[in-house]
Amino acid sequence: MPLLCMLSAAVVADDYVSLAGGPFHSSLRFGNGDKAVFVAGYQLMSRPVREAEFLAFVETHPQWRRDRIPALFADAGYLAHWPGPLTPRSEALDFPVTRVSWFAADAYCRAQGARLPSWLEWEFAAAADDRQTDARDDAHRRQRVLTGGTPGAYRAAGESEPNVYGVHDLHGLVWEWPWDHASLMAAADSRNVDTENPLRYCGGSALAFSDRRDYAVIKRVALLSALSARTTLSNLGFRCAKELP
Repeated sequence: MPLLCMLSAAVVADDYVSLAGGPFHSSLRFGNGDKAVFVAGYQLMSRPVREAEFLAFVETHPQWRRDRIPALFADAGYLAHWPGPLTPRSEALDFPVTRVSWFAADAYCRAQGARLPSWLEWEFAAAADDRQTDARDDAHRRQRVLTGGTPGAYRAAGESEPNVYGVHDLHGLVWEWPWDHASLMAAADSRNVDTENPLRYCGGSALAFSDRRDYAVIKRVALLSALSARTTLSNLGFRCAKELP
């Protein structure tokens, strides 16, 4: 029996929460000094996309299998941790899917009638803790995020305590692709990053921060700004977003 047939109904990726949005002081500087930017209301998956869900996607969209995807859309690491093109590790089906390129993440979300969240949407949700919608001024919270270490996709998605919006795992489990990751770069187009020096982007991005205390976000931007859209990493996953109904 195909593995997909043995999966429970829990693999359905319809677990979204609604965020009303509003004025937001991003840790990035968007050419407006320290003024707030407005984040429109949106829906966000409460947890990262899981291996079982991505398996269902490649079963029904075989052009995104690792043995069929064109090199233009993913590097050689794409789903390389799966024992076979349609056989993720059975013990990790609830873990966040990783080694997925931006192109594949975008295709997955589109197939669900959704999209990747923008950087501001991700940052807006990630600013919250379990008590406050914006906890970035809490020094203890900043320290907890930092001491969580580099994400490693080491457990099931959605097991952490949710923030006040009901969103899990925005810190500590995986890095996540935003829709507009290329706009975080300080210089050349991300499609050419393989021929450039990634440290050039990391250093340039740091200059664009309005709040350098938010070192967890600085690390994330430094990583994302150094990636090509075809890059895959063992601790880089994604979640999807939707417009409010």
